[in-house]
Amino acid sequence: MQISELFDQIEQLPMVPEVVRTLIMQLNDPDIDLNSVAADVAKDQVISLKVLKIVNSAHFGLSRKISSIDEAVVMLGMAKLKNIVVASGLTSSVHHVVGMDMKKFWQESIYIAGIAKELAILADESDPDAAFTAGLLSTIGSLLIVMGVPSQSIVIKDKQDAGMGGYEAELEVLGFSSGNLASNLIEKWRFPHILGDAIFAYQKPLLLAKDNALASLLNLAQYLAREKLKSSDFDTIMASFPYDVANNVGLNHEAMECHLDSIFVEISGLDELLN
Repeated sequence: MQISELFDQIEQLPMVPEVVRTLIMQLNDPDIDLNSVAADVAKDQVISLKVLKIVNSAHFGLSRKISSIDEAVVMLGMAKLKNIVVASGLTSSVHHVVGMDMKKFWQESIYIAGIAKELAILADESDPDAAFTAGLLSTIGSLLIVMGVPSQSIVIKDKQDAGMGGYEAELEVLGFSSGNLASNLIEKWRFPHILGDAIFAYQKPLLLAKDNALASLLNLAQYLAREKLKSSDFDTIMASFPYDVANNVGLNHEAMECHLDSIFVEISGLDELLN
């Protein structure tokens, strides 16, 4: 099967709200117009209401209620607000797919995003905002597989349940990986290449792109996100931790021991995006 054939099987590909597209396109723009961004967010009623709900949640612990996007920019800063807006928009882009628990899917995605951002800060190897956005998008390939070829997605899952790695199972059944599929969708969306390049390689970063730090960070973030969702303790997490990938970005056991709890606390507020 070709990737284009799978896309043809999907009645409607996921769409990204315009304000989210704008923010992602300006990921590395130091001259971004904050007032313009706030105005664009305010125009999208669904996203702006979701953002304000999150900003006013207990996680942020603000001393007073925030009632406008302009206030949110002042109280949180643009970097944090951008990530909330991007996450709000993307998690609203697909609501229902037969055979998928969408809340569970997006919860894993936002955990990957939050952890990738924190690891990027810790490793000082990648832009944290790019890591957050890439984390959100990293699993969308698996969603596209279920949307486009649901019967083959079941075969892939059965192979994984039997002990085969997800990447290997996808290659055997489809001839390409979910990371490759996601990177093609990102190219269709005309998002920055830094996102697609990292997501293409993140399932096997040392094999496909050893010099791409963001790919390694996404690989680590996915592992940690899945362990958090299983409520694994530290020893269990570290027993199967991909140290070879972590060493590729300068992270070791000591770094994880010092920072993992705080990383998990930092991402806990992201659950508000799903309520």
